[in-house]
Amino acid sequence: MAPTRNSSNQRSIFYKSLNHPSPFLELWRGGGSSFKWALLEGELTLKIEEGREAVFACLEGSLRVDDGERKASLSRKDLLYLSGPLDLWLEGRNCLIVSGEGPSNRGKEWLVRRFDDLKPLLVGFDGYRRYVYTALGVSDPSASLLAGFTEGFQGEWTSFPPHKHDDKVEVYVYYGLGDGIGVQIVEDEDGVDAYPVRDHDAVVILRGYHPNVATPGSRICYCWILCQVSGVKSMSVKVKPGFERLQSGPSHLTVTSR
Repeated sequence: MAPTRNSSNQRSIFYKSLNHPSPFLELWRGGGSSFKWALLEGELTLKIEEGREAVFACLEGSLRVDDGERKASLSRKDLLYLSGPLDLWLEGRNCLIVSGEGPSNRGKEWLVRRFDDLKPLLVGFDGYRRYVYTALGVSDPSASLLAGFTEGFQGEWTSFPPHKHDDKVEVYVYYGLGDGIGVQIVEDEDGVDAYPVRDHDAVVILRGYHPNVATPGSRICYCWILCQVSGVKSMSVKVKPGFERLQSGPSHLTVTSR
């Protein structure tokens, strides 16, 4: 299905879930960075060029990756970060995989993060609580990529208080809603996009504040990948004016005034 795009002042792109096996399809590209996803059933090869880095998150099924020297087997919500030059062989079994790619000044890197080994951070208070699992953070060896998972509480908001990071582009791929529905909002001074999202839909957030919420009885959960498109890699954000009084408590984000 073709993506839904905001027409004149593009701030976000919405994609319905992949329903049939597919090789990697591009979700967004710009400024030397990109997001892709695939529903992999079988084998394919990829090349990561020198001066490039990539992160692969397995959201469903299983994935095997081989660069000729190292191998990794990923299960649900496991993640692999690497930097080139590398020639990769991938084999997926009903594998929903989302990837981010960006520039890097690193040498060859290979980092596997198991979801079961990640330490959850409880962020927010009643009405906007969630567990955040940072898989690729500021202190990790990536030059421009950050990634992790957010898992909300039933009927509550996440990515809240509303914040933005216009120096970074982000993709959300949702899961855990079951029969429920989430609503993803992306807002800036030019207007608001609002998308009903279900399991395995995706939204690319190009700019603006981006809170979301689940229907009662369901949880909004998502894999997130960030590409730092300007400046130094960080988790800095700006909270929407008027919402600064809402505390988040411990957080993986750094709130700035800019």
